[in-house]
Amino acid sequence: MRNNMPFTEKAFDFNDYFIIASILILYAIMYLLPKRLPVSTTVLLMLFATAVPMVLDNAIGSHSIDLYDIMDGPAYSVMDYTAYLLYAPFGYFFIYLYVLFSVKGFGNAFYIMTFSLFGIAFEWVCSQVGVFHYKDAYNTYYSFPIYLMTQTGFLLFYKSISSYREKNEV
Repeated sequence: MRNNMPFTEKAFDFNDYFIIASILILYAIMYLLPKRLPVSTTVLLMLFATAVPMVLDNAIGSHSIDLYDIMDGPAYSVMDYTAYLLYAPFGYFFIYLYVLFSVKGFGNAFYIMTFSLFGIAFEWVCSQVGVFHYKDAYNTYYSFPIYLMTQTGFLLFYKSISSYREKNEV
């Protein structure tokens, strides 16, 4: 017996439109910005920026911990996976602005904290439009340490691939 994944869990409603509009806008901005990063670095950053939240969301939102649902409920739909496409541009912008502003020294901590606050703000907006549904008194602010850790890891990943690229350029 075949069990097909539905396109949406309940109905195509505002949260689905929000995801699609956000994806279109963010990817358009990425496309229109002057290129500051090599294509290979951009691809790696976008993959990393998508994979880490998928793993974390499935750990935190899984049946064992079950702190929140994505989109319309606990079952997976195509739109649940489509929502993960939002993470790639945010990861790209995180590094793009980091390079643009030439962040150094203690500025790294300030930059990570600022972007983590921005992440909290966007997550709050997403929760208001029905992308995230919190359970058991989970609050958007609980995500702040997660943002701090993931963005620190993301920045270290970027520095690692940049260092590798510099050492191995022909």
